[in-house]
Amino acid sequence: LLETASGRRKKLLLGVSLIVNLGILGFFKYYDFFAGSLAALLRIPPSSVVLQIVLPVGVSFYTFASLSYTFDVYWGKMKAVRNPIDYALFIAFFPHLIAGPIIRARQFISQIWSWRRPAAIVIQSGIILVITGLIKKMVFADRFAVVSDSYFNSPMAHPGWLAAWSGCLAFFMQVFFDFSGYTDIARGCAKLLGFEFPLNFARPFLARNPPDLWQRWHITLSTWVRDYVFMPFSRGRKGRLVLYRNMFVVMLLVGLWHGANWTFVAWGAYHGFLLIGYRLFDRTTVGTAIDKLMKKRWFVPFSVGAMFAAFILSAALFRPKTLQTSAYVLGALFGSDHVTGEFLLTTGTIVLIFISLFLAVAQERSQFIDRLALQPARVQIPAYVCAFLALELFPATGPVPFVYFQF
Repeated sequence: LLETASGRRKKLLLGVSLIVNLGILGFFKYYDFFAGSLAALLRIPPSSVVLQIVLPVGVSFYTFASLSYTFDVYWGKMKAVRNPIDYALFIAFFPHLIAGPIIRARQFISQIWSWRRPAAIVIQSGIILVITGLIKKMVFADRFAVVSDSYFNSPMAHPGWLAAWSGCLAFFMQVFFDFSGYTDIARGCAKLLGFEFPLNFARPFLARNPPDLWQRWHITLSTWVRDYVFMPFSRGRKGRLVLYRNMFVVMLLVGLWHGANWTFVAWGAYHGFLLIGYRLFDRTTVGTAIDKLMKKRWFVPFSVGAMFAAFILSAALFRPKTLQTSAYVLGALFGSDHVTGEFLLTTGTIVLIFISLFLAVAQERSQFIDRLALQPARVQIPAYVCAFLALELFPATGPVPFVYFQF
């Protein structure tokens, strides 16, 4: 109907689709959050308005996938799907259903229509991707989770700026390898079934500035928000204030998308201020001079280090459950308690950080996964043996759930 309609009827159908999709997402994910916040503001018992709704797994991801279909058909970027089974497969395709990456309709449905049985080399590549994702999750992320959980479960038990920075660094490493590991597993499973998923990370720890970070981190989310939220609202509207307002609102929405908590809103606001501050500073004379310096090789480590520290700092807003805890962690990061504290990272964990980051860069730059799939059995078999040994010998004790399962 949306494809053949025109004028007001087309806009009405678009509105109905948006209300249904966003209404489902809003009710299940945000009703209790806003109802509880309103109850606290009005000083009434939260139990009288909060319903304790159970959040459907992956609702944020398949809602955005469904909205991409609606917008693409409305804008004429793809034809409507006539077979409901094709659409159902797009929405319910299990590898991306729980924690992404966010798949767009025109990316996936075209693959359904042109599907072919995957070749042996594609299957090999998929298996290697799944194993790589398991190593990222079980060997790297879960071990970093031991440190981050020990700090953020009770920050006041670990006073001092050293403890705060090491806890935030451990959480950054955990969430990167946890989410990128899941993405590798999802991409690998999709390859085994004859489908190709887009990349979701591109060495975000090497970002030089805030815009560069969002071109490298959770790429499918940042590009989705850019194309379906930021660009439509910015089209036809001129002026820097409008641009900065839209950037800030979009980052607030990105923060809120991650979870129904004021800490996520604060996290989105923080990144919004970073983007706006960078643009404002970049337009100054000093900013222009620094921008020229950033293009010189010797300056790259300084810009990368500054952006790395800024992103680690945001863990103080992302990981805690309350704003009060976030405020304490932020104060500890900047030494407000005047205590050095204990460095929570052991020598083994520090070595693991360098090894994991090196392998993450090597995976993307050298494309060793695709190269390994092309190697003979005498090369592949020892590689598989080493991978399974790592999974057997080095994982952290106890299961650690994927971070993005909660979103």
